[in-house]
Amino acid sequence: MTVTEQAPRVAVVGAAGWAGSRHARAFAAAGANVVFLVDKDHRAYPLAQELGAVLLPSTETLRPEDLDLVVVALPTTMQPDVCADLLSRGLRVLTEKPVAADAEGAAVLAAASGVSERLMVGYTLHQHPAAPVVSQWVRDHDVVAVSVRSVAHKQKVDSWRADPKEGGVAVINGIHAIELVSSWFDGDPRVLATSASSSLYGSPVPEHVVATLEFPEGTVFNLQSYWSPWQESQGLNQGDWSLTIDVLASTGRMLWSNDSLHAWERDGSQYEKTFDPSDLFLRQAESALRFCSGETPAVTFAQALRATEIADALLAAVASRAKDELAP
Repeated sequence: MTVTEQAPRVAVVGAAGWAGSRHARAFAAAGANVVFLVDKDHRAYPLAQELGAVLLPSTETLRPEDLDLVVVALPTTMQPDVCADLLSRGLRVLTEKPVAADAEGAAVLAAASGVSERLMVGYTLHQHPAAPVVSQWVRDHDVVAVSVRSVAHKQKVDSWRADPKEGGVAVINGIHAIELVSSWFDGDPRVLATSASSSLYGSPVPEHVVATLEFPEGTVFNLQSYWSPWQESQGLNQGDWSLTIDVLASTGRMLWSNDSLHAWERDGSQYEKTFDPSDLFLRQAESALRFCSGETPAVTFAQALRATEIADALLAAVASRAKDELAP
């Protein structure tokens, strides 16, 4: 950056939360000027002092002439209204995934001006250096099945995560895999089987979800997503998230496990690659700053909406099974 260039100006909404604070520090590390933090919670004040930002109680005074990007990191049910308002006022927005808790909430955003041009949806999994490698491998092979295990470490499930309107672990964590895997295949998958449990923490939301879906061309997608009170020895986001994606094709197999890849080809050849641990929030901040300069985001509203609609179908199947089990 030359002396005549101005650092991109960023505001972070929901800065007192875990994700919001990670976003704020990541954008500062990426070279942005974090001008405003927006949160009514006084816990955001030390972070504002750390970053030299002004702490605001609401988004009402944010203006496009003062900012290059607004990051929204709020509970899923709150984000659509806030993002729609910011977009309608001409601001460019990065919103935490998913785009909404359900398709009904996403409709609020769909009606907002500029949603296709000025909204980036923050699916950090796309920022991992393994993601483009696996995506290309899928395009080059005839895939039979994809199996995903996605585990997020949580000491307890409370606050907004325990709100049934937020959708539980499938929407808050499993949606990462739903979005990435669905980006590889065409059409709407059919839900073949589901199972959900709330016995790990006893909260009123699904804490453990297992599902099998099938895409129109026949590829099967097996998903296991749950919150875990036990932190695993390795994982993404500084060990908070353990992810395994196993892709089986007629001509080979690729296994993505956290920061490592292992591929086997039908001819007997194989290779392994290990990546240095990535700060996915930092990599996403760097990508978002390129979005501010006109680059197409890794995940657009249309792509994020598709993932939300698939999650809706999965949760509807969970509810239907529970209703059948309770029927006399």
